[in-house]
Amino acid sequence: MTDNGNGERDRLARALELAIYAPVGLGLYLKDLAPTVLNMFVARGRAEVDRHQQAVQQHVTSARSFGEVTLAFGVPMLRQRVQTQVDALRGKGAEEDVVIAAAPEREPEPVVQAAEPPRWEPATPPPPVLSSIPTYDAEASADLPIPGYDALSASQVVERLAGLPASDLDAVYAYEAAHRQRRTILGKIEQLAV
Repeated sequence: MTDNGNGERDRLARALELAIYAPVGLGLYLKDLAPTVLNMFVARGRAEVDRHQQAVQQHVTSARSFGEVTLAFGVPMLRQRVQTQVDALRGKGAEEDVVIAAAPEREPEPVVQAAEPPRWEPATPPPPVLSSIPTYDAEASADLPIPGYDALSASQVVERLAGLPASDLDAVYAYEAAHRQRRTILGKIEQLAV
């Protein structure tokens, strides 16, 4: 019976050790290990957040670059296409140079719909108004008072007309009427001849 009492005491002592001392030891172990584990979790979380921020920054940089390229190349191409369509609707085609200047940024104007769309009439060359147009050799653009005349747009030619004497205006009018017949230039010469 003494063996029976010692065996029960050993089992009771063992149960007491497992019930009391094991949780205390486990708690102390975790207390010692906790800072290391927490630092590991913090480091991993920080690395994940940094990686995510870098990915977002790359997307923002890519979007900004795409927008800059679109503005630099897309807007002029769009203007050119719109101008081509406008010229086609007006029936001018390549007969007249029209320059679309970059409009300053401003509030968009409200859209007003007309009851009936405007009708575009095909452009016809204006009749000569100047009665004293001498007959010049219309093929000699080098003889015109405006250097590089053929390479200039209508608005650039109009800027250079002011201050020219009547004989030079007549020469430009004759050349323009014989070649490209740009109404902007012809109309400005008619205004200056009055």
